[in-house]
Amino acid sequence: MSFRALPDHELDQLDDERLIAYVRDARDAGRPDLARRGLAILVYGYERNVMLRLRMKVPAEAVEDLAHDVLVRAIGSAFDGSSIGEFRSWLGVISDRTVADFYRRRARKPREEPLPGAHTDNGRGGPEPSIESDSGAVETHLVIDDVLATFNDTHQRVIKLHVFDGLTATEVSSRLDGMSENNVAQIATRFRLRLRAQLEAEGAA
Repeated sequence: MSFRALPDHELDQLDDERLIAYVRDARDAGRPDLARRGLAILVYGYERNVMLRLRMKVPAEAVEDLAHDVLVRAIGSAFDGSSIGEFRSWLGVISDRTVADFYRRRARKPREEPLPGAHTDNGRGGPEPSIESDSGAVETHLVIDDVLATFNDTHQRVIKLHVFDGLTATEVSSRLDGMSENNVAQIATRFRLRLRAQLEAEGAA
């Protein structure tokens, strides 16, 4: 049977198993952009569960940013399983790694003061569990790419290193000339806020 692309309002009506089947079928049909879109809808359906999981493990003020990072990393990585059990386990691994890296980061460096008007930047992530796939972690046709494109090349590099690759602000600043730890935190916060706003706008459309 030939693959049929579905609009978001139809994807929203699918249960988890059928969403996973759609993601798999889109990938097999050579449409990674549609596979990523289906995965994004599936992942964001678990936002509440992710936040509940994080609330049991991290301070309350860190939950929102860490939950957002978990969801963005899940969309940016590849899920190649075929069942909802595998999906929940995969998302749980991403959540637990984000929590572990959050505490490692707190233990290895002193607390950073946030810039005026910015939220404290928390968390770093390690490589996400995935099976080899043709699509890269950030090379998607989803809204993530659209938001990244609003930043200049240097700031995109900061976001990829800090948010997606999980390097600390100190590690990122040491790699980029003229980039301070505070700059890294500010850029990451700006990316999260823009992505959040874009996703909310798309959801209301």
